[in-house]
Amino acid sequence: MNVHPFRIDYTSISLLTENDQSPGISMSQINNPPSKMAFHLLGQVRFGDFLQLQQHLLAQYAEGVDRITVLLCEHPSVLTVGRKGSYAHMRLTQLESEKSGLETHWLPRGGGCILHTAGQLAVYPLIPAYEYDLSVGQVLGKIRDSVSQALRQLGIRPLCYQGIYSVWGRTGMLAATGMSIRRGVSCFGSYINVNPDMRRYGYVDTAWKLPTDQTRRTMSCLMAENRKSAKMSKLRSAVVQSLAGEFDCDDYHLHTGHPYLAELCVKLQQKTARGNTKRV
Repeated sequence: MNVHPFRIDYTSISLLTENDQSPGISMSQINNPPSKMAFHLLGQVRFGDFLQLQQHLLAQYAEGVDRITVLLCEHPSVLTVGRKGSYAHMRLTQLESEKSGLETHWLPRGGGCILHTAGQLAVYPLIPAYEYDLSVGQVLGKIRDSVSQALRQLGIRPLCYQGIYSVWGRTGMLAATGMSIRRGVSCFGSYINVNPDMRRYGYVDTAWKLPTDQTRRTMSCLMAENRKSAKMSKLRSAVVQSLAGEFDCDDYHLHTGHPYLAELCVKLQQKTARGNTKRV
């Protein structure tokens, strides 16, 4: 396994999941020269906050940013639907969704219906395709190959199929991919089920195109595939290494959190404080 050197740049408060054992980190920024890639480990992030962050980053690319930015996080329960998805792929009734507080977002991305929960790693690579002269298919291929390589590092044998950019195993789909290109930059990403609560996944048909040797349109997970506990931290590390290798990046920055998410948190606290003041 090739190990690439990296720099850690602590630029904001770390947003951790309940499974993380390390405390939140807040340190002064370490000044480093620009690198070709930057990874942000965000912990658990509400999907609406991610959408705002992605829009913020797209605006930076419009101003001339040319490096690859990769966001890695988990989401609280939410259902997203891409261009290949429809109500026919969702067997959760509206009442069941409302009772469980499950929001649904219809998105301008490829792919179909994807259920997101804690225990699923969301990988969002914002790649300036124009800088690398990559087509949409080439971007999708690189992401699929990176996810496959990361799974191999964990001892899992992935299955890939021509013309399909999700990653499969013997138990079904392990990673669902739904992306788009906006302003020449890739958006959204790939979602790898590690050890989520699988009870609702059986009601969402994520595979809009089924390989000939697969029978399930719903997602599986690494724990079922490997028949043992899967660790999110190991997968995150493997994904960072495989993406860096896929883009021939021997030098990248690794951040905890993102300053823009910290700003959103402060704004929410201020809004809540103003609301409390009015009620008093």
